[in-house]
Amino acid sequence: MPANTLIDSRTRSVADPLRNFKFQVEVFHFNQGIKQSLGAIGFTSVEGLNMSTEMIPYREGGWNTNPHKMPGMTDFSPVTMSSGVFYQKPGMWDAAKQMFAVQWGNGTIGMGEDYRFNMLIRVFDHPVTRGVGAAVNGDPQGAVLAFQLYNAWVANVAFSGLNAMENAILVHQMTVHHEGLEVYWNQDNVTALR
Repeated sequence: MPANTLIDSRTRSVADPLRNFKFQVEVFHFNQGIKQSLGAIGFTSVEGLNMSTEMIPYREGGWNTNPHKMPGMTDFSPVTMSSGVFYQKPGMWDAAKQMFAVQWGNGTIGMGEDYRFNMLIRVFDHPVTRGVGAAVNGDPQGAVLAFQLYNAWVANVAFSGLNAMENAILVHQMTVHHEGLEVYWNQDNVTALR
């Protein structure tokens, strides 16, 4: 059935919600070694894509029934990404070690390299799968929504606990702080992002 087939006078793109399990994370503006390491990781979850604006109450004499509410600073929550398959993929830890170089000044960051990076998270429509693997090579066909994070840096890398009594997998997580979040809604805009 074509994507634009009418169902109860509505197209599929209008009637169906976007599923949240087909996505890809891509890193930009980072040194090439770390970019390749992080690009090779298949993340199983991305949490924390939100923003909030502080409210400043302002009281005025003569207007005593309720305060005025003015917008204050806008902040963006840290984003946490998890992955279960990470042996021989040290990208998260290597990216975290860049922060050691910044804090200790030990010279491991080369000239022109920065510990900050931009991230692009593309969401793919279901059942479209042709673009998921191709997006790594710069062809994001099938992406219908994207989140772009600006000036991100690695704040935390964590490993799940080890327990011989459990039947679980070892998972590692990376939390990044960032200074801005942009959401791209138009499929043409998402495809054009690089």
